Amino acid sequence: MREQDPGQGFGGQGLGRRRRGGGGGCGPGHGGRGRGRGVLLEPAVLASLASQSAHGYDLRKTVEEMTDGFVCVDPGGIYRLLRQLEQDGFVESKWSEGEFGPQRREYQITRDGRELLAQWGEDLRLRERAFRSLIDVIEKSIKPGEQAENKGTPEGEPDEKEKKDA
Repeated sequence: MREQDPGQGFGGQGLGRRRRGGGGGCGPGHGGRGRGRGVLLEPAVLASLASQSAHGYDLRKTVEEMTDGFVCVDPGGIYRLLRQLEQDGFVESKWSEGEFGPQRREYQITRDGRELLAQWGEDLRLRERAFRSLIDVIEKSIKPGEQAENKGTPEGEPDEKEKKDA
């Protein structure tokens, strides 16, 4: 298996390989809180190909379904990712005759791609633990009802507008 440059995934932590996010997420929150969803495209594509070979369009639909719409795939992005994964030896493709219309590329995962997918699994489990810890801290710092009680300044004192309204 060919070694790559350190990944540039979430938090700047890599798997000892170059990773590409390809497309991005879409839907509510994208562009603000939704950033970072594109980094999930590579493991989602590899996971889909681990179960069966597929065409790019089918992969696009499968990724959106398997992530409950969290990762919405840019059509150009998935093909760029597939080309890069193929150049890196993680997937391979062949032309297949379509029943209707032109030939299409059918992609399948390689042994190296399965190894990369296993590394992704380990990396995502580590991230999941970090996310759970962060969520616990957030939930402990924002107790139910506390947001409504602490209107005004951070210390809970009314701000200038609230003082005028009183």
